[in-house]
Amino acid sequence: MTINLMLILFSAVFVAVASGIVSSILVMRRMTLVSDALSHVALPGIALGVIFHFQPILGGMLFLFLGILIISGLEAKTKLVTESVVGVVFTVALAIGSLLVGESDLLEAFFGDISKITNFQIFLQTAVAILVIFLVLKYLKNIILLAIAPDLLYSIGVSGAQTEFILLMILALIMTISIGFVGVLLMSSLLIIPGVAARQLASSFKSQIILSVVIALISLIGGIIVSVMTNVAPGPIVTLISGSIFILTLVIAASLKKVV
Repeated sequence: MTINLMLILFSAVFVAVASGIVSSILVMRRMTLVSDALSHVALPGIALGVIFHFQPILGGMLFLFLGILIISGLEAKTKLVTESVVGVVFTVALAIGSLLVGESDLLEAFFGDISKITNFQIFLQTAVAILVIFLVLKYLKNIILLAIAPDLLYSIGVSGAQTEFILLMILALIMTISIGFVGVLLMSSLLIIPGVAARQLASSFKSQIILSVVIALISLIGGIIVSVMTNVAPGPIVTLISGSIFILTLVIAASLKKVV
């Protein structure tokens, strides 16, 4: 195993932990489809990074933050719901990105390519993953209250709109660092499936987070190793592993119900 691969796996551990935690929150907030659509907003930034020879991950992060600002602004000035605004922004961004980037680079952006991950990107991914974990733990109580009892959140003097914005920023950060592993099209393998699968077996939100993290770890680490061994893009492999785990959780959950 080369040193670079070891560093990639080291970074992947932090990314998987952060993704698993955020995945459970997205399932609780019923934002899974919104998050999947939002990931496509990064594509124009990735394309510009390829064209002008700077880190594509930085371009993707910039466009995700810009997309969130646009979405938040449109929500505030119109009566449109989040899903509608995200749908418009993501389709336009996807079209622009597809026109800007070449076919080979487009496949890399869509499905991920660990061979193109640089040492700088490894450092950035790890640092951002640690930041995401810190922000989630710091604002987790407010995010939970926003989902289950928004009136209580307002009663303690916390803005629901501000909490929602913080959650979207966290989402943008974790999407940015996941793109290199799974690509923009298969982001759900890290941000949706682990949380959904964990919910089948979890008895509490805390146990759901733990199970979601474990599933994300198995999916991402396993996917990277298989990708290296088979020379196949990591995105589809990670997705197939996480999808298989989801099916397994359905079978286990059904068996437990029969026993009860």
